[in-house]
Amino acid sequence: MTSSVDRLLAFEQAPTKRAPIVSWRILTAVLAVLAMVIILFVIPVPFVVSSPGPTINVLASNEQGVPVFTVEGTNPETGESAQQDEPQSSPYEAPAKPGQGQLRMVTVSESGAPDARLNFAQLIAAYLDPHSTITDYESKYPQGTTREQNNEAQLAMMRNSQTTSQVAALEYLGWDVPATVTIEGAVEGSNADGIVEKGDILRAITTPDGTRHDVTDASTPFSLMRTVPAGSQMTLTVERNGETRELSFDSVAASATESGSKLGIYLSVQPTLPVTISFNLDGIGGPSAGMMFSLAIIDRMTPGDMTGNNAIAGTGTMSYDGQVGAIGGIQQKLWGAHRDGAQWFLAPSTNCSEVVGHVPDGLRVVSVSTLDEAVFAVRSIADGTGDTLPTCQ
Repeated sequence: MTSSVDRLLAFEQAPTKRAPIVSWRILTAVLAVLAMVIILFVIPVPFVVSSPGPTINVLASNEQGVPVFTVEGTNPETGESAQQDEPQSSPYEAPAKPGQGQLRMVTVSESGAPDARLNFAQLIAAYLDPHSTITDYESKYPQGTTREQNNEAQLAMMRNSQTTSQVAALEYLGWDVPATVTIEGAVEGSNADGIVEKGDILRAITTPDGTRHDVTDASTPFSLMRTVPAGSQMTLTVERNGETRELSFDSVAASATESGSKLGIYLSVQPTLPVTISFNLDGIGGPSAGMMFSLAIIDRMTPGDMTGNNAIAGTGTMSYDGQVGAIGGIQQKLWGAHRDGAQWFLAPSTNCSEVVGHVPDGLRVVSVSTLDEAVFAVRSIADGTGDTLPTCQ
């Protein structure tokens, strides 16, 4: 038999039994939410995301009116100013407007650097974005690499691309650009290893047929070796400690995308530019704007608008002898160009396999492999015959 006192005790004890259950449920939910937040937003994931970055009209100026680049000096043959056209006054990041001729360099935005690692939430967003690519962290940043080291390397490549683009553009225009070419060392395992020395000044290259090619400019060593098959005995005339020496060794194979062969040595070039070309771009690295810099210099130093009022974007490295080289992130660059109103896109022929199937509707892609071809493409687009140019299809 249960008394009224027993019933009262049972009634009073019931809440004290349920309270811990409710508290544990709340605590469990809070911990689950915190764990989810940590997983999504705090714990770094070992990936890097590349997405379409800003594009820049290299013929224009920044918001303060400072041009992307300037040309100072005179043409020694005519005495006239080397700069024939004034920079466009519109902001260089502004999207293209109908009827406005533009030459736009393109970039890739990257997330997941050493001091700003990617989190899981950002990884999910990138996975759902059809215009982004995800790569392993270690492939972008080998162990021990810092963001500062990577940034400095990228900026060094940008500075080099500005130099090569100037030399290539000026030589295209028929200007003489003398240069001193210095050997910085041999590629490990090449036939030049143990023969050349750092600091040797390259004065001439003699090919197997006995022809001596004086090295008085930046382009000669590169253009010459594109015509020499691998395994050819080359003789280098160098100046070492004030003395002239003859060094002989066989050339080595070039990469699969290049013709000819290589000397197997590292070279540094000090060109003597007949005009002063100054670039005013901050915070952008890498070598891939070289071709667009060369085109912009040629446009600026020749009368009239070379684009024919078309918005033309493009990418590609530029060598001293006017070769357009492959770059990374071309699919993101295509979408960035499309987003900012470009009608045409100049792509390195060596990147064409990555272009096919990834061209945005309304953007026409032209394949180029040299500065000559790039200039011809721009002028053909201006003349209304762009549809006859080679594509990546």
